[in-house]
Amino acid sequence: MSNAFVLLGLAETFTLSTNDLDMAWMRACATAHPDAGGNVDHAARLNEAREVLAHPEKRANLRLDMLGGPSAEQDQRLPDGFLMEMLELREKIDAEIEAEGTAATDRWRSWADSESERAYSEIAPVLDAASASGDERSAVRMVLNRVRYLERLREQL
Repeated sequence: MSNAFVLLGLAETFTLSTNDLDMAWMRACATAHPDAGGNVDHAARLNEAREVLAHPEKRANLRLDMLGGPSAEQDQRLPDGFLMEMLELREKIDAEIEAEGTAATDRWRSWADSESERAYSEIAPVLDAASASGDERSAVRMVLNRVRYLERLREQL
């Protein structure tokens, strides 16, 4: 895919409001739509760009790649003790959901969302910058690896 930010005419930063993304996508689609004489393939690329930029994890991975950072396949490190913490947490969550049902599910989804938001806030300054050091890129990758586990947990709830 071409650069999603360039396709939609947006600044290449992680921090992006939903409104700015929607407005940029609508502007780009106005001329690209096949009914307006545009190209079907270009319209599809615009939709794909919007999908990537609308999802914080995908947008963060794109920005990290643009900064020359490692992919999740290249660097699978997690904070020390994180996997054990997640296993214990999963047991606790399962027990609470069994005992409380939907209320526990909603509470844990909210918790996962809050943890992800906190992680994104932590890495946003690096992902908003025009460049980043190797140590910064490596640290961002570790945070994104942690976020992926939180996203999977949320999806499974």
